[in-house]
Amino acid sequence: MKTKKAKTAKTAKTAKTAKTYNKKNDYFDNGNPIHRKSYCAFLDVLGFSARTSASYKDGTEDTLLAEFHHILTETLSTLEEDTDESMLYFKSFTDNVVLAHPDFSGEMESEFGLILFPIREYQFKMALNGFFIRGGLAVGQLFMDKNSVYGAALLESYRLESNIAVNPIVVLCDDTMKMVDEHLKYYAKGEAPQLRDLLKGPDGRYFINYLVECIIDGMEEQHLDTDSLILHKQQIEKALKTYSTIPTVFSKFAWLASYHNYFCDMISEYPEYDKTMKVSTSLSKFKFKIIQ
Repeated sequence: MKTKKAKTAKTAKTAKTAKTYNKKNDYFDNGNPIHRKSYCAFLDVLGFSARTSASYKDGTEDTLLAEFHHILTETLSTLEEDTDESMLYFKSFTDNVVLAHPDFSGEMESEFGLILFPIREYQFKMALNGFFIRGGLAVGQLFMDKNSVYGAALLESYRLESNIAVNPIVVLCDDTMKMVDEHLKYYAKGEAPQLRDLLKGPDGRYFINYLVECIIDGMEEQHLDTDSLILHKQQIEKALKTYSTIPTVFSKFAWLASYHNYFCDMISEYPEYDKTMKVSTSLSKFKFKIIQ
């Protein structure tokens, strides 16, 4: 049972966060709502509607609700902390999350990092619990406060999530990719942090490399979070087995298996790495049979 002191501390923290959020006025000028150039991400859980519908048919609706409520509460709490005393904004409804960060530097490199990190962490935590995130990250005009989100950046991020991000990844819009390409010029070749944070898909579109969360920065050197990498593998293999007879869904997890294994190749020089951390290629292959 929680103590009265713990409850009081939690209440105080909630009140502080609400007070801080209500004080945020990055999208107002003299009390009037205004557009600001911003990054905006629209995220949702891959196949959540179908998964929910299926749970009511097989009697597992309470189990799914409990699992989803637990991990969503935990991850959204982290996002709420990230927005406290910062220029990061977020909203959530059912399995959808919107994140935004307004421009303050002109070149928007710092802002890119400030919105990328919470997206990456959210993707990673949800994936480890079997909820894979699909979404879009756009840049453009936006208004956002505690009540509403409005603007071209929201429309573009939603379009990316709905029409471009076929697989469970968060893709960047064309303008954001162009900005990243400009940011790369600030660094010596091969030194830009964006080279680790982003990958390019077969279609040429950049997407967020959320498995970087497995790389932990220590005091003197980095090390690999092998437990999380193995759990990520297990969640993908579970999905591949579950959807092996549904090609449209299976293909998304086969793509995800390829991404996981590509990341394993990227970090194969870490002493903690073992090739058994890869997803079995036999599971991610399409299987065919003769008709008799």
